[in-house]
Amino acid sequence: MKITTRKSRKGFTLVELLVVIAIIVALAALATPQIFKALKRAALAEALNNVRQVKFALDGFATDFDGQFPNDDTGKRLVEGGTGSSSSNDYLRQLFMSGETESETIFWVKNSPVASKSAPDNKVKEGGKPQPALILEAGDCHWAYMTEQTNTSPVNRPLLMDGYKKGLSEFDPETWSLKAVVLQIDGSAKPMRMRISDNKVLDGSLNDILTTRASAWDGSGEDPSSLLEQPLPRAN
Repeated sequence: MKITTRKSRKGFTLVELLVVIAIIVALAALATPQIFKALKRAALAEALNNVRQVKFALDGFATDFDGQFPNDDTGKRLVEGGTGSSSSNDYLRQLFMSGETESETIFWVKNSPVASKSAPDNKVKEGGKPQPALILEAGDCHWAYMTEQTNTSPVNRPLLMDGYKKGLSEFDPETWSLKAVVLQIDGSAKPMRMRISDNKVLDGSLNDILTTRASAWDGSGEDPSSLLEQPLPRAN
């Protein structure tokens, strides 16, 4: 009797291979949105950590300058002619000149609409001394800064927040999925929900946090929108 044996099959047929590829593509399509959400959540957590570190430096600065956060007068006390007054970079640069920080990275945020794609180089000194021209150059800073505040200002006033997208006068809804990071005088930092119709961020009284109607500014006579300095955006 002749005995025959079946040869073992190696590999996939073309049809089977196409089925496997189709399954992989389908699974990838389902997973991609979740991956993007996870990456954005991680970037947001890093941004919140960064802005809290900036606040720590601001508090140290205020201790040395009679409760004042960086302003035009404190800038002149640190550098002849001041550190500039046309962007948040100019004011926050004072934290380096006063020795409160040497990290440019904490002022930068991944996927920022205004900051550079890559992190700052943290090269802020020459000859052992901080150099204003090297500190927080264009694209190194993500945060907008509320000027003329002190550590005794109302605790619910915003002090640092996401910078606006270049050329716009509103928060970018894409950065944190219709939220904006806001850090207050009291040190609390959180992503606050934007109103879908106009991308405004509202306080507990349902008023735009950057208007005189907001509870933090009620009766102050100050126009918060005129005190807010935006970061100097990247060149391209």
